[in-house]
Amino acid sequence: MPTLTPLSGRLGATAVLLLTTVACGGGHGYTPDELDAMIADSVRASDTDAAPTAPPETVFDPGLLLCVPAVDTAEVPGEGAWRTEAPRADVEEGPVELGILPPDDVDPAPVTVTVRTPDDDVHTLETDTAPGEWSHVRYPEQGEGGPPPGVYTVLWSESTTGTPLTCDGFEM
Repeated sequence: MPTLTPLSGRLGATAVLLLTTVACGGGHGYTPDELDAMIADSVRASDTDAAPTAPPETVFDPGLLLCVPAVDTAEVPGEGAWRTEAPRADVEEGPVELGILPPDDVDPAPVTVTVRTPDDDVHTLETDTAPGEWSHVRYPEQGEGGPPPGVYTVLWSESTTGTPLTCDGFEM
């Protein structure tokens, strides 16, 4: 299901035309809900190049060893076959090693690793990937204080487009 963005600069001429018609015309025959749907359809149609995103409420569930809700990987190169590594037992102290393995049939690409802490702080790291080879990062990076205890969510995304590739996590 596409994510709708706030009604901002993306509306462009369609929304202005629609609003001008409503404001200046004698009557348009549409209910407010129908107008909202028309504007949403217009934004969706004009935003066909937008990358899919992970829902902001995506969190790692250590009991299931999955992120819930799952990251939509329908448009991801490699058809969602990206694998990840993270500690599967409680970690006493950091740093931890996080890894990603892209499928053999994707091009090398830089990836962004977004780590959401139990306190909802967000940290980003970057690394490069190569098809069929593990890439690793260490979290937290040197110099950062001791991480708080709790569940950490790790979202891997393509650096250039922001397209989410996969999600993982760990517990401290």
